[in-house]
Amino acid sequence: MRINRFLALNLNVSRRDSDILVENKSIKINGVIANHGDLVDDDDIVMHKNQVIQAIKEHEYFLFYKPYGYVSSHKRQGESKIIYDLIHNKSLKFGGRLDKDSEGLMLLSTDGVWLNKYSHPKSNISKKYIVVTSKEINFETFRKTIKDNDEQLKIHKLTEIKKLTYEIVLKTGKNREIRRIFDVNNIPIKNLKRIQVDKFEIGKMKIGQLKKIKLT
Repeated sequence: MRINRFLALNLNVSRRDSDILVENKSIKINGVIANHGDLVDDDDIVMHKNQVIQAIKEHEYFLFYKPYGYVSSHKRQGESKIIYDLIHNKSLKFGGRLDKDSEGLMLLSTDGVWLNKYSHPKSNISKKYIVVTSKEINFETFRKTIKDNDEQLKIHKLTEIKKLTYEIVLKTGKNREIRRIFDVNNIPIKNLKRIQVDKFEIGKMKIGQLKKIKLT
């Protein structure tokens, strides 16, 4: 694989940050300073700041129940708690972040390609949420599709479960998509919880739980 992909996988950084490491001559392959486009094989020794990078041999896959009040980030932002206060394996990446005020299911893995499949808006993967509001929705006037900041936002399916509680299905999952749609409709959200991503369900997981899964 190319050096930037190898670094992204094994140092848990973005492809862009991987390129910067190469540009800064911080990476060596078999003792030689790496260049963009260099290929890395299983027998190669890759070093970052004179430390050998241990290549991940087998990907790991997890479901995580993100609690309310935690930021989906590796980097601390002010005094806010981050999900890696609970996830001790810092090599795990996440796909499909949830905002600080939301809770529910997140996918984590060492496999960035797999995560991208389930998190990218163009993948058309169904994501299911439970939303509790402080105001009833009028289904005759509620706009499920809006345009905001030159983005089209759309709720694929909206179902009332009980008074002030609704099930929502998204097919895109753009940044704060549900909250932005509800803001335009003047419906305040009290709680937002993601319960399913494609075939993966939160089920009876406990808040803060990290659950290893096997792909079939």
